[in-house]
Amino acid sequence: MKTQGLADIKKTIKNISHAELSEICLKLARFKKDNKEYVHFLLYEASNPLDYAEEVKESLLGPLTNLSRHPSLKVKELRKHLRVLNRHIRYTSSPEVEISLLIWYEDMLLTHAGVRQSNKALYTLFIRQLEKIRKSFAKIHEDLQFDYSHSYNHLLDRSANLITGFNKDLFKL
Repeated sequence: MKTQGLADIKKTIKNISHAELSEICLKLARFKKDNKEYVHFLLYEASNPLDYAEEVKESLLGPLTNLSRHPSLKVKELRKHLRVLNRHIRYTSSPEVEISLLIWYEDMLLTHAGVRQSNKALYTLFIRQLEKIRKSFAKIHEDLQFDYSHSYNHLLDRSANLITGFNKDLFKL
């Protein structure tokens, strides 16, 4: 079975009635949890994505503060929480929200996960997210870059203090 392209789907959507379109949207929302979350975001949260980011932080705060003590289980849990975080970042499609949430996540890693170079998987997870934040800075306006650069530089300073052998100069903006 061949799926139609996005252009064909757009043409078909323009030709169907409002009632049929709303029925299709409800079916999509029932089909998968991601679709339901995305429809919820579009209907209720899209007008203020920064408030939505705060709600995401609140929902992930509990799981991130109660991580497993076993190193491999801890990394597995952190990757799961990062997938959830990335899903919400994708919903907003806002680089500002992406930077805000990733800086918060990295701060939680430093505070609660005990990042160190001897735990290679956790350290690599930390470094990759720092690189992702740095790349996202190019997507936002200069004024916002200036605002977020303070929290990013503070994160780098904390990382240099808490992680032995961490070179913050590699991640400067």
